[in-house]
Amino acid sequence: MNKLASKIANLTHKVFYDNKVLMVFSFIFAVLIWLVVAIALSPIDTAVIEDVPVEINLTNSLPAQFDLQIFGQSEFTVDIEVSGKRYIVNSASVNKDSVKVVAQTGYVDSAGKHRLLLKATKADENDEFEIISVSEEQIEVYFDVYKELALPIEPRVIGKENLAKNGYVAGAPILSVDTVTVSGPATEIDSIKKVYAEMEVERSLDATKTQVAEIKAYNENEGVLHYVTFNYGNSEITITLPIYYLVDKPTSIDFKNTPLAYIEKGFDYSISPATLNAGIQGVDKNTAPETISIATIDFSHLKPGKNTFTVNANEIPSIYIADDINAFTVTVDVKNCSTKTLVIPEENVNFVNIPEGFEVTGIEKQIGSVTVVGPASSLEKIRAADIVANVDLTDIDITAKSQTVAAKLSVINRNDCWVSGDYKLTLK
Repeated sequence: MNKLASKIANLTHKVFYDNKVLMVFSFIFAVLIWLVVAIALSPIDTAVIEDVPVEINLTNSLPAQFDLQIFGQSEFTVDIEVSGKRYIVNSASVNKDSVKVVAQTGYVDSAGKHRLLLKATKADENDEFEIISVSEEQIEVYFDVYKELALPIEPRVIGKENLAKNGYVAGAPILSVDTVTVSGPATEIDSIKKVYAEMEVERSLDATKTQVAEIKAYNENEGVLHYVTFNYGNSEITITLPIYYLVDKPTSIDFKNTPLAYIEKGFDYSISPATLNAGIQGVDKNTAPETISIATIDFSHLKPGKNTFTVNANEIPSIYIADDINAFTVTVDVKNCSTKTLVIPEENVNFVNIPEGFEVTGIEKQIGSVTVVGPASSLEKIRAADIVANVDLTDIDITAKSQTVAAKLSVINRNDCWVSGDYKLTLK
């Protein structure tokens, strides 16, 4: 025992009289004292939890009973000041998840802007901190009943007074769609006076311009409506501003379904007015045509003698008429031709694009009194077998028992004759 006591005494003497060991023990003891003081005697401190989301729950709420929804801003955040012992409020455990902020909707029973009081609470009531204040006591939220409406849309170009450069003219803007579905708060939807697809032009143009349009709804005071959404499918709405090069040229016509004998030298014609001041797209002074074509005349509409046609100015495609002209009179003089009437037999009728499952069982009504036009010498040799009727059944109603279809007639084996008139036959 004396030896053991002696060893312990020697070891104790070495430990307590060794400066390095004493330093270690002193540090550990100091840390323990600091922890005790920090936990038991820690001073009260404050901290701010930033950007805490505000919860607006409409499930089973009073607004939901009135079919009211939130429009416009629906996401809000606030800062919350909390207090507690310093080691708690300054720790990472006190964060956005430690608190909850709820907007009170219990008194929202009508459409319009409402100020909702905010209530902040601890997520866990056992947390050892207290909520002192919230950066915002209330938020402003717009409530209304949802409404959806299909409305016409109009193009509107905004920008320079002179949309086209000198020598050019701008036509009426063209939209890729005619209507748009507008949805949002009923109060706003009901106040819509116009829906515009807008295009901004920053400089005068010398070529047609197409761009994605900006859609806006306006009330009767030209105020832009908010909270509304425009639904037009997956495609963007585009607006096209056509730009035309101005020319002063003679008028002309074209022909189609022209027999071979008349391609190089056709029949004489006259047009009134004979000249036209108009704009043409895609050309300039070097590429502008010598004449302005106002119509295409089908040979099937020509008979011997003078054939007169009226062409409405607003039906002429791809040109801008600068003159004050509403219509043109076209006269085609078919000379040195006569007519012959034939009846087309059923075997001369050809059917194309027959739908699957459809069968042509016969022709209930033949194509009779077919008028063939041409030089008298050629008409003497024309027979019914020289006339062929082609019938396109692409759009036929396969469920109908009997229906009338258009037939396109042509002359074979003769290059200076044609069939005049429109013809139909009835299938059974």
